[in-house]
Amino acid sequence: FRPVSEVDRKKKIIKAAEFGVLSGAIYENAIPKAKEIGHSVVAQGKTAEIGWMVTDSLQSLKDFNGDETTPILVRTIILRGYDASDEDVDREGLLNTICTASPVSLFQGDKSLVQVHEGMLYIAELLMREINQYIDSTAPSHKIVFAGHSIGGSLSILLMILLAKSRGASFVRDNILRVFTFGSPPIFSVDTTSNLKRIANDEERGDYCSILDAFDLPTSIVYSYSQPWDPIPRLFTRFDPLYPLIDDLGDDGYTPWVNGPPRTLRPIVKTILENWEGWPSYRDNARVKLGQDFRSVGEQFLLLPEPIRYLTDRLVSVNTAVPEIDAVYSISSRDLLPALAEVFTLETLQISLLPVAIRSFIHHFYPAYDAPFVEFAKALEENNASDPDDSHKKE
Repeated sequence: FRPVSEVDRKKKIIKAAEFGVLSGAIYENAIPKAKEIGHSVVAQGKTAEIGWMVTDSLQSLKDFNGDETTPILVRTIILRGYDASDEDVDREGLLNTICTASPVSLFQGDKSLVQVHEGMLYIAELLMREINQYIDSTAPSHKIVFAGHSIGGSLSILLMILLAKSRGASFVRDNILRVFTFGSPPIFSVDTTSNLKRIANDEERGDYCSILDAFDLPTSIVYSYSQPWDPIPRLFTRFDPLYPLIDDLGDDGYTPWVNGPPRTLRPIVKTILENWEGWPSYRDNARVKLGQDFRSVGEQFLLLPEPIRYLTDRLVSVNTAVPEIDAVYSISSRDLLPALAEVFTLETLQISLLPVAIRSFIHHFYPAYDAPFVEFAKALEENNASDPDDSHKKE
């Protein structure tokens, strides 16, 4: 863990908070919320049951990379996560696709060491057909940002990699400013056995991502943000606390967490599953394909509460509310999941208890990456404005 340095706060916290707002706005009131932060909506739609939005905004290159303060036009492509409240999409079908997590090659016959979540690749390829027109219609000076919450963030990374495969890494490096993800699950795996020495040396320095490197892309092109009690960034990994819901069923195929002590959620979840017509097909698909060992991608950031909140949650009682952010810490993609498992423990038994289950939902829901992050970023901006000479000196 290391705190974001003062020189990096603008691009890694303040600017990231803006795209956190956009990634939440796509769930509701998209156009007015986008306008509030200076983004003009170009297009909206749904493809493969995923909502998306395209905006244009005037930005400063310095807020992303380098020292140039020249204004630039930025086209942002925002992808929505799974929205259980949207009755206009096939929610059950989308859930099954999300759980079809077997690792596959990006292209037929592809010999790359990188593999990707099968269901996400299916969605991303359909999205790319729709989104391409908004990439092709940009002016030569336009730059592009991808952003998304939950699986929307995972798909954003995948769309960028599909662009690198189809148009070349140089196109991505020249045109994509950044991908911002919020509470997103890992969907990539990589065979590192042929390159262990380089990976070990570089990852120890925290400035290397083997998955992005496989496509000749820098680690810093992806910024990923996680609330520490959000279980979804652990999904599809060996640290996933949710998979045993599928793996530890009774003989009836409906009773969850059949082993271990009684839990309040057990009869509630059982009743829900018994009344879900599509549960048997979902269950059988997830049992085979959900448990994976995917890896996080890019630079990782944890939105940390004040220490006393962490201690009371751990030692006294679970507080379900999303806390104010006390600090934003950077951590390598290699170390993120082991660190979360050790410090912010979310074991299967815990998450099957009602208070932790509620906290997990609330800490993943998109508002957890909106208001608290915006308030923290605003406080940093106000602090910089009140003492600009000191800030300049430290930078």
